[in-house]
Amino acid sequence: MKVIFTKCQKMQFADFWVKLDCCSSSGEVFEQMKRIPKPAYVCKTAVPEDLNDLTYGQLVELQGITNNEELFFVPCKVLLGLDRAKVKTGDAESVIGFVFWVSREIERINKLFESTNVKPTPEEQQARIDKLSFGPFGLIDYYALRMGITNHDEVLSLPWVRIYQCMKIDSERAKYERRLRKVYADKK
Repeated sequence: MKVIFTKCQKMQFADFWVKLDCCSSSGEVFEQMKRIPKPAYVCKTAVPEDLNDLTYGQLVELQGITNNEELFFVPCKVLLGLDRAKVKTGDAESVIGFVFWVSREIERINKLFESTNVKPTPEEQQARIDKLSFGPFGLIDYYALRMGITNHDEVLSLPWVRIYQCMKIDSERAKYERRLRKVYADKK
């Protein structure tokens, strides 16, 4: 298996894809692939510096990746506009480096969004606040309501950074209001 991986920089992605599909120890190979650096280009298409210019809709598409096939083809389509046939003609090392860089960027963005979560109080936990988690649509609906947007599709076309900043502001505001209520309660 190490032979397949170490020679990936010398082959087209289509050839690597076939060999990877036949591999029984893909976990070991995936760990090695994660270390391939981000390329400047994939199939002669420039790779962005970071994913800060993504729309929320693009982010949702990338967060929805659930299998190996999507892992390799969806980022190329969503971010670079490359169809499956074009990706297969690309250099294996650049395609692999790109998709694992995208994975790291999505993890970074997910952590930012997670940082806006306000820890529930015991009373909120008892009332089952966890039942109010509605995934990406819940976030789209939250932002649409917050900003007075009537068409949810408009939210999908906005930069994810804008939505994150509003969530961060609302999170800080909620934490402040809890602290203030505690101050008032302690004075009684």
